[in-house]
Amino acid sequence: MERACLDLLRYRGYWVGRNHCGRFKTADNKRWITGEPKGTPDYTCLHESFPGFLMEVKRPGAEPSPEQKQRILEIRLGYHLAIAVVDTVDALNVWLGQHEAAKKMVAS
Repeated sequence: MERACLDLLRYRGYWVGRNHCGRFKTADNKRWITGEPKGTPDYTCLHESFPGFLMEVKRPGAEPSPEQKQRILEIRLGYHLAIAVVDTVDALNVWLGQHEAAKKMVAS
């Protein structure tokens, strides 16, 4: 399902970057790398013509964790960014239609 969402985004012209969360040890075991804060959405999605957004992908029927809900709220309120929380490729397709239509309405 996640691969299908990423394929849909790329088909529609979005560049998709993975947001790694937490702390990671380097392969040589010499350094720690700090990623994004826990709960940050999985992907950053950018497009030439439409506003960028963040995307959280869940298993079908699953809900975001309390940490994810809190972080999503912080990002929405603090930065006014769009965030898609999807559990199927169809849900993403519907969300993208609304997201892209809102941009078209503003441009008119």
